[in-house]
Amino acid sequence: MDGAPPLVRIVAAELAEGLTGVLVGAAADVPVFTAVDDLRLSGTAGRVQIVGLGVLTLLWAVNFLVARPRQLREFGSAVAVHGLSVPGQAEERTRQLRRGCVRVAVFVILTTAGGVFLIHLPLFGLTVQLMLLLGLVHTWRTAVWWERRHGVHLWKPALSAVGREKWRASPYYTTAPVAGVRGPAGLFRME
Repeated sequence: MDGAPPLVRIVAAELAEGLTGVLVGAAADVPVFTAVDDLRLSGTAGRVQIVGLGVLTLLWAVNFLVARPRQLREFGSAVAVHGLSVPGQAEERTRQLRRGCVRVAVFVILTTAGGVFLIHLPLFGLTVQLMLLLGLVHTWRTAVWWERRHGVHLWKPALSAVGREKWRASPYYTTAPVAGVRGPAGLFRME
């Protein structure tokens, strides 16, 4: 796999990016909701924000439910590989995981600030954070469950390294888990 983009664990990448987005969003919400005088939560603007928050979050949840069977089929057709311990790849995987977290954090800050200062809808940033929270739950219920059931780890090229289109087209890969690594602490371990 020399010259190939670094593979990252799906669970580690998605949970780290989602958790980063939720935490950064919560930190960004504190100054927004305490410093902004008019949150526009009453009247027509308030109804639009609340309905928009509910509808977008519901659509995102339905999207996860609809996509779940397809995703489980893709997990089942994952290519088995042995030994992802190519020298230097562990550092590259860690760098790509950090890069993905930074990208999500910047996106959440921009949507929160843009929602408040550009489109004057403070709940827009909160909607993005709820979507990320649903993504965390979906990852936990789908990928973690699948890995535990089959006794393997799922891998894919780092999204931040290859771009969205190549990431979607690339297959999943599986490896045997490291012996003795169990529980949430082992999710972020780089073998």
